[in-house]
Amino acid sequence: MRVTGSILFFIACLTAWSAPVAVCADATATQEYRLKAAFLYNFVLFLDGARFDPPDDNAKADDANPPILIGILGKDPFGDAFEPLKDKEVRNCRVAIRRFQGLGEFADAEGRLPARHPQFEQIRGCHVVFICRSEQEHLTAVLGPLRGQSLLTVADTPGFLEAGGIVNFLIEDKKVRFEINTAAARRARLQIRSQLLRLAKRIVKTDAFQGPDDEGNGSDT
Repeated sequence: MRVTGSILFFIACLTAWSAPVAVCADATATQEYRLKAAFLYNFVLFLDGARFDPPDDNAKADDANPPILIGILGKDPFGDAFEPLKDKEVRNCRVAIRRFQGLGEFADAEGRLPARHPQFEQIRGCHVVFICRSEQEHLTAVLGPLRGQSLLTVADTPGFLEAGGIVNFLIEDKKVRFEINTAAARRARLQIRSQLLRLAKRIVKTDAFQGPDDEGNGSDT
């Protein structure tokens, strides 16, 4: 795995997206989400633990390189943003995209939501799940059942980390940045490599599902 090259990629990404807001909004949004799609692919390079560990020597040949699954939950903002990355591989595995309906679409006639997402079993099978802004009012209901599952939850929604998500995108000075919740990562049994933590704009160590960090300073570096 060529992590050094990936770090350089991330540094380039952090300084690349600076298109003026005055430019066509549609073109700017497309550029933004293409960059976020690239981040989703490359986050996988900086994760260890559970399903992100290499397969053991006893794994069957057919299971040695299972696909990396990226789920999109809710009203998909990516459009064709993943097209430039189609057929790319990460950690010697092909990447596949799965799309899931938003939780609100499963409300009953009285507007009551199910206790957990009806597609939960398929969602939990993903390596990375991007939770779209359409799910903002349902974050607790979506993230609650997923806490402790060995997957990386990502969004671009204010308050996502405090609600228990792991990585959140934000725009600062017209550039895509990201912030990380290390408490949520530990619940998911994921180790985020120090190279990625150092690039984060902000690191959160507590959230709705966990009190003050019980590991001292909570450093993952």
